[in-house]
Amino acid sequence: MYCIDEGMAKRNNEPLNIQCLLIQEQGGSAEFSSLQQYHYHRYIELIYLLTGSVETWIGNKMYALSNGDFIIIYSGEPHTFRSDTSVSYIVVKLLPEILVTSEQTFNEYEYVLNFSNRTGERTRVIKGDTKIGTLMKNAYATFTQGKYCSELFVRADIINVCAHILNFWHKNGEITSFNSRLTAENVRTVNKIAAYVKDTNGTVKTHEAATMCNLSDGYFSRIFKSLMGMTFTEYAKSVKIAEAERLLKCSDCSVTDIAQHLGYATASHFIEDFKKEKGISPKKYKML
Repeated sequence: MYCIDEGMAKRNNEPLNIQCLLIQEQGGSAEFSSLQQYHYHRYIELIYLLTGSVETWIGNKMYALSNGDFIIIYSGEPHTFRSDTSVSYIVVKLLPEILVTSEQTFNEYEYVLNFSNRTGERTRVIKGDTKIGTLMKNAYATFTQGKYCSELFVRADIINVCAHILNFWHKNGEITSFNSRLTAENVRTVNKIAAYVKDTNGTVKTHEAATMCNLSDGYFSRIFKSLMGMTFTEYAKSVKIAEAERLLKCSDCSVTDIAQHLGYATASHFIEDFKKEKGISPKKYKML
């Protein structure tokens, strides 16, 4: 099954948790032609446009960016860029784990949850935030210097950017907050299961997940919904659909192949689920 996965960036043969790039392209170049292929990666991608204008396509949604605009692309999302003008922008790629310390506090789990795009729909484009712009420029400048402990300065700037984003979402009422009755152990359990569901493309059943946690189905379902704001079944289906989007945009797989990969008994059942979630058939989604 062929997929366009950019993989992990490396420095001195070691994977990077954060990578900073400056992209400069002339209008009409191959990089920004309408034929550019969709791709995805494990990183969250933060983009700050310096000059020009560009269309950022995430799945089948287009976000128009101009000077001073900022956008977030979540891990695993199929995306591409298109522009007829000369553009330059800073790209920061980061793993969400940079937001969590070794102690993994209750609040940090909440931050990572919101940056994982596991729950809800949040504003992607932030316009005219000069603080974010300054931090992105500083992070890129420090990253390219590669001096001693520069990675710490870069991480500090990017964590600051993430804090600005979280604060923006919080002011807009877009943050998913933990139920105060949940314990840190509850959070760790659900976070572990949510990651496992993602790794298995949403094919895990509620009973299987509860058994893995040594919990009853009812108790597991209650704490999962309290944390994620949706039932386990709804979450598993959202993971399946996200994987389907990635395969439709970033691979040569047929609809039947994708249905089998995601554990559907029939292609028609997959088509029905996908259309219900996305409002369009998988075949049409792939062609857009």
